[in-house]
Amino acid sequence: MPVRRGHVAPQNTFIETIIRKFDGQNRNFIIANAKVQGCAIIFCNDGFCELCGYSRAELMQKPCSCDFLYGENTSEKAIEEIRFALENGEEKQVEATFYKRNEIM
Repeated sequence: MPVRRGHVAPQNTFIETIIRKFDGQNRNFIIANAKVQGCAIIFCNDGFCELCGYSRAELMQKPCSCDFLYGENTSEKAIEEIRFALENGEEKQVEATFYKRNEIM
């Protein structure tokens, strides 16, 4: 079964391998293209769509920082840490409060 990706997704068997490996492991995840402005989402699995309340089509091309899931209790410190890690290509573990689509005010 072919994997559906956004139009800026590079044709890459490495990405396909990651999707196949993690999609069947009960994990919710996105994959983003770090070569475009804002690190656009190029793939999200069904679990992530269910978790956040957005459809796959709505998530494609949104920034991988998931700023569309920030809400009133999302820490400014967490937001800055996520932004900094993405801008500098660093691995970072951050605890942040995200909201489902219908919970954001």
